[in-house]
Amino acid sequence: MTTLPSPTALDFHNQQTFETCIALTLQIVATLEFAPVLGRDRPTRETVLAFAEQAERHAQALAVLAGFPNTDVPAAGQHWYAHLSTQRDDPVQVAYHALHAAAYLGLDGGATTGTLLAAVAHALRVLAQREGTLTN
Repeated sequence: MTTLPSPTALDFHNQQTFETCIALTLQIVATLEFAPVLGRDRPTRETVLAFAEQAERHAQALAVLAGFPNTDVPAAGQHWYAHLSTQRDDPVQVAYHALHAAAYLGLDGGATTGTLLAAVAHALRVLAQREGTLTN
């Protein structure tokens, strides 16, 4: 029988932080998609940009946790955004795809998960620049 090491309090905290980040990121993307359709106010450009900044901060932290502190995660995220947008021309679709991939990879995905989360952040920046247009 193999015994797995018990997760530490830090591991548990990191997992909770990651899951919260994924859930909140999904919420902001869904808000950008559905708020106009439901007659609700969209978040302001400043709010979306601030959220993108925080998502990139979390993405960089994932790379650091994975042992890649010198990775330029925002640049890698922009690269992945460009790659994904060739197949999905809508930034909301790109954001959902990258977010699903990041959620699937989880913390074990390390810098790759961070890169995908940074791609979502870049998609949010693109959406913020389109303020006032319908995204659905």
